[in-house]
Amino acid sequence: MVVFPKLRSLLLATVLAGGACGVAHAADLFTPPPPTPVPPSANEDWYLTIGASVSADPSYPGADNYSFRPGLIFSVRKASQLNVFRSVDDNPSLALFDTGNFRIGAVGRIDWGRDSGDSYRLTGLGNIDPALEAGAFAEWYITDWLRTRAELRYGVGGFEGIRGLLGADVILPYGQWRFAVGPRLTYGGSGYMSTYFGVTPVQAVVANAFGNPLPVYNASAGFDMVGAMAQLTYNFRNGFETGVFGGYGRLLGDAASSPLTTDANQFTAGVSLSYTFNIGKAWW
Repeated sequence: MVVFPKLRSLLLATVLAGGACGVAHAADLFTPPPPTPVPPSANEDWYLTIGASVSADPSYPGADNYSFRPGLIFSVRKASQLNVFRSVDDNPSLALFDTGNFRIGAVGRIDWGRDSGDSYRLTGLGNIDPALEAGAFAEWYITDWLRTRAELRYGVGGFEGIRGLLGADVILPYGQWRFAVGPRLTYGGSGYMSTYFGVTPVQAVVANAFGNPLPVYNASAGFDMVGAMAQLTYNFRNGFETGVFGGYGRLLGDAASSPLTTDANQFTAGVSLSYTFNIGKAWW
């Protein structure tokens, strides 16, 4: 993982430019997207979307330096849902109940952990291993241009605890282009907050022994960041879709006050490419 300490100006410029993630299953492959989601049919074909993204993100939550990270795009949807908008920060999910305008299902995510070498502030704290997060999501199209979404996940591995996401998106299609922008609010349970923003007595002793004067710090559960995400995608109508995205978040509460936080302003920016193809009728 390559670290770039001075990417914040570039990231802010990307956010202001209205960048956005490209995810293929958010747009029709051959025709302009319909104005509203279409109710699913039991006899529809299913489509698989695979792809990758590269983004510049804070090296760890609260960092003031940035790293380029790869990302995976993966989803399975019925033909009637190919035009349904998907945000860059929608984690891989599968709808188990779908009316067209309202969906509920399973969601998953990988948290990549933290390396003690990412910052001098982490000296003596040790690494945080990757964690697997799994849970549920709910999505509601209030109108054809306004979508709301909530995710609630539980992580195991590098941390154990709840992670949550609340968001809304104003969606503006124009031919093969689609622009979306909206607010975000994230939640961290006590296990997540204490792992990423807390300092235990043992960690404080070790850190001080290595010349890193950290105090003991308890980080409690709560909303840890508020911000916004903007994204722009282009559908080639041959299965491929590409896009750019940018986001800004402001750390809140114990996350912002943590001695490990070097910058409460958190930016992200990236590009992506994906491909969608027909996998036939569902065998299940």
